[in-house]
Amino acid sequence: MQSNSRIRRSAWGLKLGAAGLAFALSGCGLTRATAEVPANRAAAATLPAPAAKAATGAIEPSSCAAGRQSAEEVFRSAREGVAVVSSGNSLGSAFVVAQQDGMTYLATNAHVVEGSEVVRLKWVDGSSDRAQVVARGSGDAPTSDLALLAVEGQRGKVLRMRDQTSAVGQEVFVIGAPKGLEFSLSRGVVSSLRGNEQILQIDAAVNPGNSGGPVLDAGNCVAGIATFKYGDSEGLNFAVSSKVVREFLAELPTGSTAGQPAAEPPGQRQARRPRQPEIARGDDTLCLFRASGGEEEQIPCRISQVNARNGGTLYDLAWADGSRNAYAFFRDGRVAIRADDGSGRAQSDQGTFRRFEEGVAVRSSGDSLAFIPGLDPVLN
Repeated sequence: MQSNSRIRRSAWGLKLGAAGLAFALSGCGLTRATAEVPANRAAAATLPAPAAKAATGAIEPSSCAAGRQSAEEVFRSAREGVAVVSSGNSLGSAFVVAQQDGMTYLATNAHVVEGSEVVRLKWVDGSSDRAQVVARGSGDAPTSDLALLAVEGQRGKVLRMRDQTSAVGQEVFVIGAPKGLEFSLSRGVVSSLRGNEQILQIDAAVNPGNSGGPVLDAGNCVAGIATFKYGDSEGLNFAVSSKVVREFLAELPTGSTAGQPAAEPPGQRQARRPRQPEIARGDDTLCLFRASGGEEEQIPCRISQVNARNGGTLYDLAWADGSRNAYAFFRDGRVAIRADDGSGRAQSDQGTFRRFEEGVAVRSSGDSLAFIPGLDPVLN
C-alpha cells in the first residue's frame, strides 16, 4: 500500500484503470497474474549452461552487427534463430541461445511451456522438432518467467544477446507468432525501462503468440524476450531484458545431460513456497487497491500461504508491478503488514482487516485499502 501496505508501487509505476483490466501474458493469450517477485535473478534452473565458453563444441553467437540495420535486414538475419513453440493449447515463440555438444538450446517464457515437459518447435523453413523443457524459472513474476528448451542436433542460428542496458528511444524489432501468424515482425521503440532496468517497456506490437520471442535492436542483438502486455491498451508491451536472461543462463549448473536434470540449486526449494489452496499456482486473480485519497485500481496479484518461524501463518502477496506484501492476520481484527516495493526497501505497518464472502479487505494505518478475492485467512 502506498507508504504503508503497498509502499509506492515504484517497481513499474504504472497506473491501471479499474474497469476492464487485463494483464495478458502474450504466449497463451490468457489473462494472468504474476506472483512472487524473485531476487534480481530468475529462479529454478536445471541443465547445463548453454553459454559456457569452456563447454566442448560450444558455438558462440556471432557479434552484433555494426551500425544500424533496417527492419528487413534484422528479420532476414535473425529469422533462422527463431522458432514457434506449441504445447497443447499454448502457442508462443523461442530463440536460439547456444549450440553445444550436439544440442541446440532455446530461450522462451515459462508460461509458454507451463505444464509441459516436451514441446513442438517449428522453424522458418517449415521443419519441425520436438524439444525438451530442461530448465524453467518459477514463472511467478516477469523476471522469473523464463525457460530453456533443448533439441538434438544443430538447429537454427544462435542469436547474440545484448550485453549493455537498452536505452529509452532505442529502436527494437519483435519476431514471433502473434495470434498464430508465424514469423511476423513488428517494430517500435523502447518506451521506458522498468523494475531497475530489468523490464523493457516497448511500443512494438506484442500479441498472444509473441511470448518467448526475441526483441532485437538495430544491431541485430537480442535486447529482451517478449513476455506480456497490458490488455485493453495500445502500445503497453513488455519484455524481460537481456541482462536478466543472461543471468538466468549463467545460473544453470553444469554436469547434467538432457533428460536427467540436475538437482535444484540450494535455496531454490525454499523460494518455491506452497500456494494458498484457494488461489493455486496458475490461477488468475485481480486484487483491488486504493491509495489513501486515491482511486480504486484492479491489479493482477497472487497470494501464497507461508509458515512463519514461530509457527504462525503468513500470506505473501505479489503484485504485478513488482511490489510485494506479507500479511499476518490476528483474531482480534489486526493485521501486521510488511511491504516491499521491489527494490529491497521494506517497511512495516499495522492495520485492520474484514472478511467478506468474496475475500478479505486489508486497511493500513494510512487508510490505504487492498482487497484480496478468494482469501479466507488462517488467523494467528
